[in-house]
Amino acid sequence: MRPTLARSAEMPGPRIHWWGDKHGALKQKGITQYAISPWQTKAAPHMFRNYLFNGYRRISSELIFWVLPFGIGYGIYTWGKSRYDWQNTKAGHLAESAE
Repeated sequence: MRPTLARSAEMPGPRIHWWGDKHGALKQKGITQYAISPWQTKAAPHMFRNYLFNGYRRISSELIFWVLPFGIGYGIYTWGKSRYDWQNTKAGHLAESAE
């Protein structure tokens, strides 16, 4: 989108054009372009092979922090579900009323 001539004429200072305008634009300062070395782009060929060893080491060190709470939670869940099912049977009603 280009400003109108009237709008451009009101601006003080040197005339700086919009980005991408190649007609009379001043050279932009402070713009740096970077490129990646061809050796840097080849950093990932052994990614999966290295993950078999390093990934196993990392996951196995964190496994106790996931499996132990999950096992405890699942144990409490199954115990509560079986207790709830037993309380809704005839034997459960008789046992609860006897207390």
